[in-house]
Amino acid sequence: MAAVKEKSKNQIKTENAFELTSLFEFSSVVNASLDLKFIFNHFLLTMMGKFLSLKGIVILENRSNIFKTEIAKGIQNDSSKTEWKISKIPKRIIFIDKEDKRRYHWIKDFHTIGITMLIPLIARDRIVGIAGITPGNRTKLTDKETLYIKSIANIAAVAIEKGLFIQELSVVNRQLDRKIQELNTLFEVGKEFNSVLEKNRLIKLLIFSVMGQIGVNRYFLCLEEDDTMNVVAEKLDRKNHADVCEYIPSLTKPMLVSAMTGKTESKWRGLLEDIGIEAVIPLQLQQQTKGLLALGEKLNKDIYTQKDLEFLSSLGNLAMISLDNVRLFNDAIEKQKMEDELIIAREIQKGLLPAILPTIPSFEIAAVNISSKQVGGDYYDVIKLSSKHFVIAIGDVSGKGTPASLLMASLQATIRALVPLGLSLSELTKRVNDLIYENTSNGRFITFFWGILDTESMIFKYVNAGHNPPMLVHVDGSLELLDKGGMILGIINSGISYAEGEVTLKKDDLLVLYTDGVNESMSSENIEFGDERLCSLVTQHRTDDAKTVLNNLVESVKLHSINAAQSDDITIVVLKTKSAKLA
Repeated sequence: MAAVKEKSKNQIKTENAFELTSLFEFSSVVNASLDLKFIFNHFLLTMMGKFLSLKGIVILENRSNIFKTEIAKGIQNDSSKTEWKISKIPKRIIFIDKEDKRRYHWIKDFHTIGITMLIPLIARDRIVGIAGITPGNRTKLTDKETLYIKSIANIAAVAIEKGLFIQELSVVNRQLDRKIQELNTLFEVGKEFNSVLEKNRLIKLLIFSVMGQIGVNRYFLCLEEDDTMNVVAEKLDRKNHADVCEYIPSLTKPMLVSAMTGKTESKWRGLLEDIGIEAVIPLQLQQQTKGLLALGEKLNKDIYTQKDLEFLSSLGNLAMISLDNVRLFNDAIEKQKMEDELIIAREIQKGLLPAILPTIPSFEIAAVNISSKQVGGDYYDVIKLSSKHFVIAIGDVSGKGTPASLLMASLQATIRALVPLGLSLSELTKRVNDLIYENTSNGRFITFFWGILDTESMIFKYVNAGHNPPMLVHVDGSLELLDKGGMILGIINSGISYAEGEVTLKKDDLLVLYTDGVNESMSSENIEFGDERLCSLVTQHRTDDAKTVLNNLVESVKLHSINAAQSDDITIVVLKTKSAKLA
């Protein structure tokens, strides 16, 4: 009998030790992470595993008495709520079937989705969330189970509160980063303005900067010339805006047209609305209005915020200072321009490239851009249209320096603006060509390739506008060049049509996009890297992952051109299928 009691005591000690170890491990895991999704998931899986629950949910207080679903398992999407209105939450474990639903009316919503037990998540005596599970047919817990659940819940609540604090801190940091980025942008654009010597070019640069930073569908710009306000740049459907120039001197701050409510302002509001203008920004010099920038609807359909108006006002006033400098200090600026151009162009080019490539289901993707000493106009982008559709683009502007970088900025803004329209690739390419032609001086053009990847059908539709044909290498080593399309961008304004190509990607297919800085790379003996060598290298590494293929290509080009100056940018995008949905 004594032996049995001793065995029972030992068993209890073992169970207690196991639970303490479990609590310690749980605490270590959740407190080591700042990822709220991970904390929610680990906590919910722990609770579901403990009670063999097939369903689970965690909701978090989003605002007063409003909770938001953070994670749900085993619950059908069509029956899972995203928001919960909850009040009078008891600080104890709740078995829904035993509670007074008239007092806690909100528990019926949990019952509807099959949740039978609720656990409040309490941190510093405040309920930050609620977890719900389905522990079989049980309607009560042992003291030991209650203690265990409360311990787990309290640990999770503290970790969640810490994660929320870090999340809020991240938001503040992002806002600060955005402000710093805006200041950096103004600084860099200000340097660009100061490097321009011609008035017309400065006006064009101001418009490009606005298009690049905001993106609008219509605009007009007025400037004071010989004590008279004149329209110096415009893009409008109807051009009955001349009378607005009379109103400019009385405007002292940026504002939305919809906010013009005064008696005098109402007259101008009707005229501005009639030509599709939504925001007006006075351009001031020494506290005197010397011009007006009027902007239409944003291309992304967003409304103008106060921060937008402040940024545009700062940008416009920088332009006015530069215009005045052109008038007063043309000789001095001429000397400074050549020194600043390379730095400015390099900063512009950096801003064109994606900081982080999106994750593409069933695919690996890797990309690189290596600038030469002389900044060029290489560009690539990967744009997520939906969870199943992605745009992959690469281009190369003729020439080097600031003009090439500005033209590439225009291309990027145009692509980002037109892609959401949902038009066919051929029609989109035609529109891109027309816009580039309108905003490009003679002798400049862009070779360009882009396509839309459908990750469900594994179909890649593309248009090649005079660019180096990307290489599609199949697992058997066969090679396909994607060369269907048409003329390079910016040569002819109208009458051009572009053909669409289409390929179906299969398992382990490898697609390599590149600019001519790769195949035209020269060795110290003046030998070109060449298309044949590039094809052979891509085929040789077709079984490697995308990052490895990219690294091998870059290293091979560098090795080939060792002891030789890099004369052009090197840009490569590698796409590799991880699995194929179509056999």
